[in-house]
Amino acid sequence: MISKDIRPFFKKKVVIEGNCLFLMGPIGTFFSRLSNYLEENNVRTYKISFPLYEYGFPKSRLIKFHQDIYLFKNYLKKILIEKEIKHIFMYGNVLIPHRQALVLVEELKKEDIYVKSHIFELGYLRPNFVTLESKGINYDSSFIKTREFYLKQDSYKFFPIPKKHARFRIRKIWKTISFINHSFKNYKIVNKEHKLQPKPIYIWYQIKGFFLKYYFRINEYKIKKKCFVEDKFFIVILQVSTDSQITEGSDIKDNKQFIYKVIKDFSIASQNINLVFKHHPRDRGYTNYSDIIEKFSKEFRVYNKVFYIHDLFLSKLFQNPNCKGTVLINSTVGYQSLYHSVPVKSLGTSPYNITGLTDQRDLISFFKNPPTVDKLLLNKFYKYILENSQINGNFDGFFPFKDVFIFKK
Repeated sequence: MISKDIRPFFKKKVVIEGNCLFLMGPIGTFFSRLSNYLEENNVRTYKISFPLYEYGFPKSRLIKFHQDIYLFKNYLKKILIEKEIKHIFMYGNVLIPHRQALVLVEELKKEDIYVKSHIFELGYLRPNFVTLESKGINYDSSFIKTREFYLKQDSYKFFPIPKKHARFRIRKIWKTISFINHSFKNYKIVNKEHKLQPKPIYIWYQIKGFFLKYYFRINEYKIKKKCFVEDKFFIVILQVSTDSQITEGSDIKDNKQFIYKVIKDFSIASQNINLVFKHHPRDRGYTNYSDIIEKFSKEFRVYNKVFYIHDLFLSKLFQNPNCKGTVLINSTVGYQSLYHSVPVKSLGTSPYNITGLTDQRDLISFFKNPPTVDKLLLNKFYKYILENSQINGNFDGFFPFKDVFIFKK
């Protein structure tokens, strides 16, 4: 059952005990807003200013670093000691300086120097949450625990409803400005292609993706009706092509390999049911898998049962009685699917990939007979994840700073 209680869910408060340092944040002005909030509460803050410029910080807080990124770790150690830093904030743990920082934090403990790391990421329980963890996220999350651990946790009597915030946010303008600025800066902060290190061509992909959204809405209308109204189906979630969740959080190294395996196993187990691939909205304009999906589905003689679509509301999809299960690598869509009691088969590392929540058998067995979701385990798991990592807010609009941070007197 779901309650109407919309009080703050995040119970693991962040105790600020001294000076704070900001590394790379989400594209936009979120980190500058957080810095301002901390300064208003008498906390000294600093920002490492990489060539990929972030707006909103006064010059008095900026510490420039424009050297080779692989020299950053030693430089960071010097800054942490000189500025007496007690907290480091970063967005994700993929970027080279962030990985170096997390390693350094552990090394400094051996010297009795203690600095707390705080990693922000898009919400696990989307669309109304932001994630905050301390040591890792997603496939490196501290919530990757055993079934037995979660069974020992408390459960909800009622699932709470998060507050929904306005979808159009004026601060998104700064995301566009920052994205364009970063696209013309040749400075390496990640070992592979990544949207936090964009290229000029990415600007075109973003524009292209905007118009494709409306094109697909019209062009795929009949396909969606056939997929979701007329027949039963499995939904397959494609992730961003360069997502580290794929490259480092699974044995499947790209979407092409994932598509091949899913169609192959589906062809062995398929009955009178459809297989529907869903493109990732953030990858619209960048990639298109129609050719390889068509190629593989013809190769395994299931062409009339395999479909490829783009945008749609996942909550409505999971409430569709024709939806028999979800196949993914380790997308956060897994949380949504489980919330609606739709069986999940995950092929990668994630907190929810445990017995009782996801199918631990092979994919062929899942297609033949998807198991039911253990609702009590999900209840306990969901409550623990929400209260210890999920903040009801967003990076570009409302964020409940007062509910998250407290200050040591």
